[in-house]
Amino acid sequence: MTLQQTGKLLILILGLTSHNLWADLVATVDRTIITNADLITLTVRASDDTADTQPDFSVLERDFEVVSISPKQNSRFTFENGRSTNVVYVDYVIVLAPKRMGELSIPELTAGRETTQPIPIRVQQQTNSQRQQMDQFVFFETSVDTNETYVQGQIIYSVKLFYTEAIGGDFPQPPVLPDTVVETIENERRYESIVNGKRYYVLEKRYALFPQRSGQIVIPRERFSGTRGRGGFFSQKQVVSAISDAHTVTVKRIPETFNSENWIPAKALNISESWTEAPPIFRVGEPVNRTIMISAVGLSNTVLPVIGDLVIPKAKVYADPPVTENRVGPDGLTALQVTTIGIVPTEEGRLDLPEIRVLWWNTETESEEVAVIPGATFNVLPATGVPADAPTVTAPVNESPQTGIARQAEPPYWQWLAIVLGALWLFTLWQWLVLRQQVRKLESGSNSRLDAVPTIEPDESQEYKNLKQACQRNRASDAHRQLFLWSKARFPHIDSVASLSREIPDLAIEISTLEEHLYAPNGEASWRGEALLKAVETLRKQKIAKPAKLALASELNPA
Repeated sequence: MTLQQTGKLLILILGLTSHNLWADLVATVDRTIITNADLITLTVRASDDTADTQPDFSVLERDFEVVSISPKQNSRFTFENGRSTNVVYVDYVIVLAPKRMGELSIPELTAGRETTQPIPIRVQQQTNSQRQQMDQFVFFETSVDTNETYVQGQIIYSVKLFYTEAIGGDFPQPPVLPDTVVETIENERRYESIVNGKRYYVLEKRYALFPQRSGQIVIPRERFSGTRGRGGFFSQKQVVSAISDAHTVTVKRIPETFNSENWIPAKALNISESWTEAPPIFRVGEPVNRTIMISAVGLSNTVLPVIGDLVIPKAKVYADPPVTENRVGPDGLTALQVTTIGIVPTEEGRLDLPEIRVLWWNTETESEEVAVIPGATFNVLPATGVPADAPTVTAPVNESPQTGIARQAEPPYWQWLAIVLGALWLFTLWQWLVLRQQVRKLESGSNSRLDAVPTIEPDESQEYKNLKQACQRNRASDAHRQLFLWSKARFPHIDSVASLSREIPDLAIEISTLEEHLYAPNGEASWRGEALLKAVETLRKQKIAKPAKLALASELNPA
């Protein structure tokens, strides 16, 4: 082949390559032969008319799992006939994991009127020697703390990536599982470990998984694809990969022997109470704050029941919305709930507080247990400023008065008695003033402590999500509670479900039906949440009336 022929062939090849590279829609991969442990990188470049239209990548899910999609917009200049042109293009960098071994294919991708060419991919079984070789540089170790749990029970899932120095790549994202709530309990922990006499760096992450339905939950294999080495002019980076084992956990149904409407599966649960002053002093018309705390190990705070719907004879009860949080510990999540209840006696005398019972399921012992705050009895003092009835002494009618001479001859006992009684009265008055001053200090201290309690800004969308979940599960008690919390987030001036019913007539019928099921002696045997959920969804689509905002503003900023 002459030099002239070689030049023409080179120009032809460059022309074809340039045409393919700068076509309106082009798909390329970093490699076409991989193992089942590898990830493949697909780059789709859309330019000119297709740059504004994202291709349909759902067709990739037939043979591959889409790990990530990262669009990157760029531009290039071209010179033709002495004129420069700026062409904008978008590169979609897609990381794929093969779903099976064998001959797979990246299908045609379409954006606008343009279509890419299919790309064949061969997936081979990773040999033991390949895995052992890769394990020298990077490997996974994953585990679950249990192979079976209950619906809404906790599964602790740990992911450890062992790697040597100079390994580059991204740690896998948290698992995405159907009908499962995933909470990160340890975002990143780094340390060193010796395995088979070799030192590795370890990156560990832990997750708490809460399955929402019974059956089997499959935690897929973790995948890592990265590079080894620092690269340079005389060396290239080596591609390394790792793959973990999958885990299958059996999720059991709620036991039929469980005798409560609120299903609470936990490793441990405790309920306790505290008062603004101990022991509490009750007086007619004066509020006393009672704080009830529930803590549950291995549980999310969204499952805890609301304490507050208490009926106490001879007293009015006011319960604040509970303050909840999740705390992280060695056993995963610990759910906390703090509820402040104000008790205002209406009559003096005896005040009986009923016991508070929380029925829960111990996932460690596989048994039903009850957490209890025992009932208590207190004495209610009369209201401040109401004097006690003084005893009266009536002299006998037939008692004749004695003469003045006889009275003068008697010892002056009555004078000493008057002095003693006067001193006692002054001492009692002084004690009353001191006690009143202490009560005022305690009240101001209790108010300051209550003001110091951190408040959580209500999240209307999250409260609606919880309400929707309760309605879909037809759990009347949860729905009633979440309806109040949602209404408080949507309409801050709402202070009860009853006031919501009065202010929003569209919900009145459904609220009445719900409360009839919960409280009426002969209520319906079952309750369905579809109608209530539909009414709330309709209400959410409506805009909040401006007069309500003006009324709230006038209350917060009085003239």
